[in-house]
Amino acid sequence: MLRIAICDDDSQFTGELETLVLQESQQLGIRVDTEVFSDGKNLLKSIQNGDHYELIFIDIEMEQVDGITAARRIRKIDRTVLLIYVSGYDKYLKELFEVEPFRFLSKPLNHAQFSRYFKESCKRINETEVFYQFTFNKEIRKVSVKDIVYFESNNRIVYVHLKDGSNEYFYGKLNNVEKELAASRQYFLRIHQSFLVNYDYIKKMNFFNITISYIGKEVELKISEDRQKEVRQQLCKIAGGKAVIEE
Repeated sequence: MLRIAICDDDSQFTGELETLVLQESQQLGIRVDTEVFSDGKNLLKSIQNGDHYELIFIDIEMEQVDGITAARRIRKIDRTVLLIYVSGYDKYLKELFEVEPFRFLSKPLNHAQFSRYFKESCKRINETEVFYQFTFNKEIRKVSVKDIVYFESNNRIVYVHLKDGSNEYFYGKLNNVEKELAASRQYFLRIHQSFLVNYDYIKKMNFFNITISYIGKEVELKISEDRQKEVRQQLCKIAGGKAVIEE
């Protein structure tokens, strides 16, 4: 899950920006959680209370705590969050360098530019690998989440099928794996009691099966009857209603 904060004292503008974020993330197949703040003071309070955001869109001119002051304090807490400034003024550009902004958007928003910057920020964030960790034979192991094609459960053993064709395994329950990955940046679909599949590797589906593709081969997995409707709904939601389901 990609957590995004939007901070601006113009409620109409934050509504427009949040809509664009949700549209772009849906087209990219990225899970996002957005939170809107009307002032830098409230954003700071949230971060100081332990909330973490990967991306922040922030206005410069706000009444209580302006965007530059807020960014200076945020940088003392979090050096990794990407900051995209949104403003109708460019007179602050020199001051922005000290808070290391990722990009600068001018008001009114150019939608094509917003789309490009959003894609660039997601690419930068995804360059930081996220790992799934498990224990086997008292050893802690971890694999990159984006490299996991699917999980398969059999007699309390969970097999981790990776994109290079290799496998890892550990003792556990697939229900627990599903819960642990619920907030992941990757979409994982529970298509069967025994299968949890990474959406990025799905090539096609019909009402009864999903075909995944990796290392030059295709694997067909069964969708259990009780999950068919839910899986179709999830796929359509992820793909923005564009998922093609074969007869």
